Amino acid sequence: MEASKTEQMAKFWSERARQYAADPRANTNDVWLREVEIAYVSRAIQEGSAARALDFGCANGFSTRRLAQASPSLIFLGVDINSNMIDVAQEQASRDPLPNLSFRCTDILNESLNQNFDFIYTIRVFQNMESIDTQKRIFDRLFDFLEPGGLFLYIESYLDGYLTLNEDRQKLDLPALPIHPHLTLLTQDFDNHVAKKMKLIKTDFLSSSYYFITRLVYSYMAKINNEEIDYNHALHQIGAIVPQIGNYGPQRASLYIKA
Repeated sequence: MEASKTEQMAKFWSERARQYAADPRANTNDVWLREVEIAYVSRAIQEGSAARALDFGCANGFSTRRLAQASPSLIFLGVDINSNMIDVAQEQASRDPLPNLSFRCTDILNESLNQNFDFIYTIRVFQNMESIDTQKRIFDRLFDFLEPGGLFLYIESYLDGYLTLNEDRQKLDLPALPIHPHLTLLTQDFDNHVAKKMKLIKTDFLSSSYYFITRLVYSYMAKINNEEIDYNHALHQIGAIVPQIGNYGPQRASLYIKA
């Protein structure tokens, strides 16, 4: 019998926890994309006045730790449903503790966090859920943990962005980027659900230049030079530091406020 999306997701992330442990690649091999994401969340934090932040779907805690170090006055809780990832995060925290950072393994659909937050963020988490219905149910639960006036930020991959990117890759005779079978990429339907409860502040294509440079320009260069893709190539580093211009690629960041 074929494994369900939830089972595939759990296996996928447990294997990455075992393979990479505290390494940033546990979350994605694309380590420079992670730098773009972390920088975006950090700017959102600096522009606000939050006191307690929830990193929902924190994986091995790499991003959470970076953000907690950059904002020592902000209390961070990182939660994830995958116990292997949280074991790694807690082990790292025990070796190098930060007074404003803690981690917990939890299934928020069935457990309470027993505290509220004024800033909740996710990085590529909703796309790892089994269905659109689950995405909405998880959001509704997170909404309950958010204080009035609190901010909710999600950085996720969208189906239409992936399709456009793969169409452009096809024009360059590049293979389509695969979509892992455990993923449910976001659509406008999810955004509409969030907008029923919260007020949208802004939406950004936070990695637009990055995807254009790395998934088209660099990928084509690697093809004509018969080279393997190297996620630490100089063009990945350049893509992470140049201005993110336009609305290209699958990723979007949406920031909402709870009235």
